[in-house]
Amino acid sequence: MRSTILAVVPLILLLSACGESSNASERLRVMVTNDDGFSAPGIAAMVDKLVSNASLDVKVFAPETNSSGSGDTISTDTVVTVRQTTTASGYPATAVRKTAADSSLFGILEGLTEKPDLVVSGVNDGQNIGEVVYGPGLVNSGTVGAAIWAARFGIPAIAVSQGSQSTSFAEPANYVAELVERFRTDAAFRQLMQSGNAPGRALVLNVNFPTCKTGTTRGVRVVPLGRSVNPVRYSLQSDDGTKQTYMLETTTSSLFASDCTSALSGPTTDIEAMNNGFASVTPLGTDATLAGDLGRFKSLER
Repeated sequence: MRSTILAVVPLILLLSACGESSNASERLRVMVTNDDGFSAPGIAAMVDKLVSNASLDVKVFAPETNSSGSGDTISTDTVVTVRQTTTASGYPATAVRKTAADSSLFGILEGLTEKPDLVVSGVNDGQNIGEVVYGPGLVNSGTVGAAIWAARFGIPAIAVSQGSQSTSFAEPANYVAELVERFRTDAAFRQLMQSGNAPGRALVLNVNFPTCKTGTTRGVRVVPLGRSVNPVRYSLQSDDGTKQTYMLETTTSSLFASDCTSALSGPTTDIEAMNNGFASVTPLGTDATLAGDLGRFKSLER
């Protein structure tokens, strides 16, 4: 895939309103975090790409150890402890001895003298799509959870992941670096990212790139979250005259497959996109509240 993918693959639905430029000389404060730990190769690839942009001020706050699957869980029982260290590539980092969400919160509320303009979480080793993002525990992905907490404080965030069994994180790192530069220079895009689903909240972009065993990434598509298990019907299994037993029938899709030679052209969910060799971009709110619709239900108040 070309590194200039923003120019050749329009991010329909999300970026169509963008175009107005902001002050391109403005230095952007970017905080980088993850859930794989500060020494993981994915965060090193992301940081190295971002620091190559002289217009960015990059700070790293990440878990001391792997906290995958911790979602947006934060620690309220103990004081978060930190130590100074470096990423795998040698860039300065602060390691936080708790979850990915703790790392994000500590950087925003305590570690930085000024709040970041943007938070980047990743590159995670393994895709975060479908129920891995929002499942039985609401937010399951630590990568997304760290980004969600930033957005809850009004700071736009990008969560980025690479499909399983990857040996390189360059492609998603390059793409997200382009998004970050667009955020810095495009005032309309920045405003869009700052318009969350409630006052004082911002948006999260959940970005996932496939790992292609054959072929290459087929493009980037803006799609909603999908589900890997979808109910279809209940089928009668037995009936003894007093009790009936039913079995739920479902259709299933893999959360971890990527066919980059697929001919499918119009994926409708992030799961379908990744399964068919596309990278996916999904805008996420900070919770399930439809804040923009609250006024329509004022008649319920007493």
